[in-house]
This record gives sequence, structure tokens and C-alpha cells, in this order.
Amino acid sequence: MIRHNVGIRTAASPLARLAGRIDRDGLAEIMLSTFRTEIPGYARLPDSVIRGDILRIIRENVDLCLDWLADGAAPPPDRFDVFRASAKNRAGEGMPLEDLLRAYRRGGTAAWRVIVASSEPEDLDTLPRAAELVMDYLDQVSDTVAAAYLEEREHHVSERERRLRALLDALVAGTALDAGHHQTAEQIGLSPADDLVAFAMAIPGEGGRSHGRAAAALRGVGVLAVTEGDRVVGLTAPRPASGTALPPGGLPPGALAVVDVEARRHELAESLADVRHGIDIALRRGRVGIVPLRALALDLLLAHAPRVAADLRERVIAPLGPENGRSRGDLLETVATYVSVGCDRRSAAERLHIHPNTLDHRLRRARELTALDLDDPDDLATTVLALRQLR
Repeated sequence: MIRHNVGIRTAASPLARLAGRIDRDGLAEIMLSTFRTEIPGYARLPDSVIRGDILRIIRENVDLCLDWLADGAAPPPDRFDVFRASAKNRAGEGMPLEDLLRAYRRGGTAAWRVIVASSEPEDLDTLPRAAELVMDYLDQVSDTVAAAYLEEREHHVSERERRLRALLDALVAGTALDAGHHQTAEQIGLSPADDLVAFAMAIPGEGGRSHGRAAAALRGVGVLAVTEGDRVVGLTAPRPASGTALPPGGLPPGALAVVDVEARRHELAESLADVRHGIDIALRRGRVGIVPLRALALDLLLAHAPRVAADLRERVIAPLGPENGRSRGDLLETVATYVSVGCDRRSAAERLHIHPNTLDHRLRRARELTALDLDDPDDLATTVLALRQLR
């Protein structure tokens, strides 16, 4: 039996008569076939969904579009509720939004072709108005569907983020993991063992969206990763075979990651705090790639003791720097170079292009100004820490 709207077929309006000629079930089947052959998101759906929910929604669309055409005016808002629900289902299934909207565009094209094919000579003056109404319908339903889809995806992503952060907080706090924590860990392929590795990652010059994509990519290879604005932090299992805790090729081009050594559960809070400090330091240094946290040990000591760092600048850097408009930059450069070559007198002189005796004179002057003897291990360590702040 061909499904028509009998009330429309007997109506006096030319638009109603035109809409009443359409075989609605036939049009729905045309749309369904088009979706399955031309849109990847629909081709992946099982037949039970295609012949069930999808066909039902297509028929609802056909009915609403032709009723709109027949009445010449938009229907009440609640007629769109079924499409909102369907869009949320598609979002939950992971269908891309572009595939969903493409279906509505393809459906509108199919409907218009059938309308034109069903028209008669006396409908010629009616077709422009029919085209306008079909376009109005597509605008309205597309906006409704897109809004519902994005609302559902935002909720889905937010809920997923909440679960990931809950797992990270539980691991870092050393609290017992509940069933929800274990389920989240299983979903990303992370084994919440006793020993885990903390890391922080950043992509210089990129915003939250790029970092969100990077975090998602890491989760896809078993890493617990969450975004913190313009960086990603998280935990991963040790990977001794790869030489680094992060999977090979797991970083986007130009990215930087600071990675600690594996730590026990009760040490993870401090480890994560250290890599957060470490990523800030490494970014200021212009580093890229994977940087072991151990390579930033001196910088971390200074970062964790700002008053000590300020005192070192005052005791070591200031006396060797500008004073009363006169520069002592040669002293600072001399000390820094001498320390960088392992306190080798000849190598330092060659690098500075000065005579070794000139080097000796400058080092004596630096010792007078700072009261630090570079031949003394403690004074040398103090000087190294102070110079670290110039890098």
C-alpha cells in the first residue's frame, strides 16, 4: 500500500495537492538507499538500526517536510523533538556530525527531485514556492539536529573528562580505586600498577583544541592524559623496551614532553608536581621532544626554592654584572665559560680568546666580588646554581 496523506490530497491549496501526490514510503526508501551508499557513517550502521530507527526517522522527516509544504507554514516546535533525540543517538554512536548533516542535505535533494517528478503542468507556478518551503524546512531541521548533536557530544566529552580526571586524582592521591576507576583505566588500556610514570606535554604556540587532540591520541595508546589549558599531563606505565615512558611517535610535531622516572603510588603527587614545573622550565629553554625530568634537576631545585634562587642572584650574579652604569659583563662571561668547560683554564681562555693570565686575573676579581672560590666544591656548586638562572 502506498502511503499518502489523504487530507492533503483532497485539500484545495495547490501546494497541498502537490504534496498529496508524493508516495511517502517510496521517498523514504530512496533516501535510505542514498544514505547507505553515499554516506560512510550510515554504511557502518548495522541493518537492524538502518531498517529500524533510521528508517523511522526518515519517514518522520518526509512527513514533516511534506506537511510543512502543504500548510505553507512551519509546524510547532515539538514536532522536531524526535529529530533531536535521533541526533543525540547518532552522537552517542560516534557518527560524525558532517555525515549526519550530509544525510539531511541528500534527503532534501531526493525530496525535491520527487516533488518535481510528481508535479503537473498546472503546478509550474507553485514550484518556486515549494522550493522555498523545502529549503526553509532543511534550514530549520539542520539547525535543530546540529544543536542537539553538539549538546550530546559536549556532555559525552565532559563526562569522559570527568572520569579521566577522577582516575588521575585517585592514583595521585593514593586512594583505593573503585569499579568506575578500573573501568576507565580499562577503557584506555592502562594497567594501574604500583609503579607509574608522570609526564607533562605542551605544543608551543597551540591552544586548547590541539592539546585536546594530543591528549586523545595518547589515550588511544594506553596513556592516562588530560588537558590543563595549554598543556597535557598524566600517567603512563613504564615502557623499558622503548627507552621512554611515552610511546614512540606519540608526540605531535614540535611538541615537548617532560617525563619523570617511574614512581610508587605514594610518590605520584610530587612526581606530577615536578613535571608540571619541568614543562614550564623546558618551554622557557626552547626545548622540543622528550626531555627527562632528571635533565632539569638543577632548575627544579631553584624553582622549589624561590628565596634561595633570589639570594643566589644577589650574591653571585649581581656582583659580576652592571654596576653604576659600568658593565662587568666580561667577568660574568668569564666565570660562566670557565664553569661550562669543567674549570679547565686553557680551554676557557681559548674559548674567550684571551690569554690564560687574563683569565686568571678575571677569576681572582670575581672571587673578590663574590667571596666564592671556584676551587672549593661547595662554592663551585653555589656558582653553578646561580648561573643556571641565566639560561
